[in-house]
Amino acid sequence: MNSNAISTKKTISEVGLIRAIACMSVVLLHSIKFTTGESTEGAIQFGLWTLAGLLSFGTSTFVFISALVLAYSYPNQLPKQFYSKRIKFLLIPFACMAVFYAVMSGVLNGWSIPKLVVYNMLGAYHGWFVLVIFQFYILHQLFNKYIARFDPGWVLAIALIINVAYLAFFNLVAPPSSNQYIAYIWDRGYWMPFTGWVFYFALAYYCGKHYQTFMQYIEKYKVWIYAALPVSLAIIIYNNMYASFGFGSKRMDMILFTVLLIFVLFLAFRNVTKMPAVLSIVSQYSFGIYLLHWFYLQMMDIAIETFAVSLGYFEIPLLFVGGLLCSYVTINLLNRIKIGKYIVGRVNVPKSSAPASSRSLATEN
Repeated sequence: MNSNAISTKKTISEVGLIRAIACMSVVLLHSIKFTTGESTEGAIQFGLWTLAGLLSFGTSTFVFISALVLAYSYPNQLPKQFYSKRIKFLLIPFACMAVFYAVMSGVLNGWSIPKLVVYNMLGAYHGWFVLVIFQFYILHQLFNKYIARFDPGWVLAIALIINVAYLAFFNLVAPPSSNQYIAYIWDRGYWMPFTGWVFYFALAYYCGKHYQTFMQYIEKYKVWIYAALPVSLAIIIYNNMYASFGFGSKRMDMILFTVLLIFVLFLAFRNVTKMPAVLSIVSQYSFGIYLLHWFYLQMMDIAIETFAVSLGYFEIPLLFVGGLLCSYVTINLLNRIKIGKYIVGRVNVPKSSAPASSRSLATEN
C-alpha cells in the first residue's frame, strides 16, 4: 500500500481545533485594532497592541496547517482537478471579496474603485493569505519533485535563513524612496511572496509528510518547547518596547514564537477525540469568517461611532462576538444558494461524525 493511501485513511483531528483557534485569533486581533485605533501610547494601549500582534500568529498558523495537511494528504503527487477545485472554492471567493471590499472602501472613503480592485486582487486586503497558499501548492510540487531528495535538516536551515533574511530586510531597511509603489511594497506588498513564509512551508511539509514522527518529536522535546515559548514571547515584548517592527506576523522575531505555539497547540490537542461544538462550527466556517469578519467589524465600529455609544474597551468583545456571529449567519445563508459558496467559500462539513479526514481538510485549506 502506497503512502498516499495510508495517509488519507488517517485523521488529524488536531488540525480542526487549531484552525478554529487561528480563525478566532484573527477576528480578535482585528477587534482590538478597531477599538484601539492607531495609538500605542499608554500601558493599556501598548498591551492591547502587543496582544494583537501576538494574535497575528493565527494567519501564519492558517498558512502552516494548509501546507501540513497538503503534505499529509498528498505526500507524493497532487490529484487530478486539484487546482480547478481550489480555483473555484478559494481563488474565486478571494476575487469576489476583493471586489466587494474595493467597492465598500471606495464608497466610504471616496477612493477610486477600479484602482482598489486591482490592489485588492494583488493582495491589498485581508484575504491576501490566499495568494500565499496558492504559491504553496506550487512549492509542494517542487518539493516532491526536487527538494525531497535532500536532507531535511539542510532544507529547513536554508529555508529559515531565507525567511529571516527576507523579513529582516523589510523590517530593518527603510524604503529607498517615497514613491507610492515602493511605499506599498514596504507597507504590505512584501507579505505576498512565498519567501516571507518559506520556513513555515518547509517545516509544515516535513511535519505533514512524516506526521507520526513529528508528533513523536514534539512529545519527546515538549519540556524544551514549553520552556522556549515564554522566552520567544519575551523577545517580542522587548522588541515592541525598543524596536520598530510594527505589531504583526510579518516580523522575523514572530517565526520562533509562532512555530513554538503551533507545537504547543498540537501537543495540547493530540488526545482530543471530539471537538467542542463551537470550535467545530468555527473550523468549518473559518475561510468564510476570515473573508467576511472585517466587513462586520467595520460596520459595527461605524455604528458605535455614529450613535456615540461609549463602550470603552468593552467594544473589543462586542466586535469579536458580533463579527463571528454575523459572518456565520451570512455564510450559512449564502451557502444555501448555489452561487453562495463561490462568493464566501463553502462550508467544510465532515462527511461523517468522525474527525474530518486529512483529505477533506486539505480540500478546504
